[in-house]
Amino acid sequence: MKKFTKKLVASMLSTAMLMGMSLTAFAANSQTQGISVNGYSGPGRQITNTWSVAENGLLNDSETFDFALEYTGSDAIGTNASSTPTFNGSEMTQNNATKTAQITSAWKTKAAGGASSSETLSYDELFDGIRFTAPGLYHFMLRENPGHNPNIAYSDQSYLLDVQVVWETEDNGSQTGNLKVSGIATTSAATNQKSEGAGFENTEADAESLKITKTVSGNAANKNDEFTFTVVVNGIDGTYSTNKADVTVTNGEETTFTLKHGETFEIKNLPAGAAYTVNETDSKGYDTTNVSVNGGNAVESKSANGTINLDETNTVAYTNIDTVTPPTGVILHFVPVLLAFAAAFGGCLVFFRRKRI
Repeated sequence: MKKFTKKLVASMLSTAMLMGMSLTAFAANSQTQGISVNGYSGPGRQITNTWSVAENGLLNDSETFDFALEYTGSDAIGTNASSTPTFNGSEMTQNNATKTAQITSAWKTKAAGGASSSETLSYDELFDGIRFTAPGLYHFMLRENPGHNPNIAYSDQSYLLDVQVVWETEDNGSQTGNLKVSGIATTSAATNQKSEGAGFENTEADAESLKITKTVSGNAANKNDEFTFTVVVNGIDGTYSTNKADVTVTNGEETTFTLKHGETFEIKNLPAGAAYTVNETDSKGYDTTNVSVNGGNAVESKSANGTINLDETNTVAYTNIDTVTPPTGVILHFVPVLLAFAAAFGGCLVFFRRKRI
């Protein structure tokens, strides 16, 4: 009986030691490998990116919006010392302090003919690859990196994201040796107002129209003549509408249109700096073609170019002149008659003089 009791006690001590070693190893493993925010996301725990444009043709299904999540520091919780989080296995310091994330979507398709579309990115995805190895309050700055689409006024909003990491406890208050994310607070850096998520509004950039006009003049001009033009615009992104049905303009592509006297061809919603070249390809045999850009002095030319300026009206005004000189043949027909009359008159003078003599 005594031997059995000794064996039982030894077995229990051995089990306790193994459990203690296991718990110690588990806690050490939790601190070594760290935890992520995985599973914490829910309604509002996300980035919401909204893209609005002037017209549906300026949306596309391949646009990507980039975001930067920068680690800025931490605060200790209780007597627990915080530790620098890691990203892809390396501490988030200096060159490794910022993680980038992207939001892509079938923006144009989702808009269903409209001019606005939205997509979300969960905090799970945003913090993917970032791990925490100690309790603490960890501070991050979230902002959008401006892109290069000329139709977009990129959001300048930024948010403070505070991630709270604590020891997980049992119902009785004892620690399990495991870390957990107990909260993520989102605060607007501009207003200091808390929100359920981070919202970014990417709106339409300021834009202007390009207007190409036609005028004919001269005594031989015909106001019903139809003149053919081409226009090429560079530095744009998307499909731009015009005031002519079924005629659109895209980057670097030649667009053909026609104008009569008094008509205007308008390309809408062009961004600042867009470069254009206009050519009149059929002048209907008119004597002269003059062109004026933005109300400047007219020059004799069939071609014009310029860039879109938001501070002025962007115009290309064509004037075609056709004149005809009145015929002089009617006057020449009277010359023989006048000569005959002069000869007859001279003969009469000679006759009367002789008669007097």
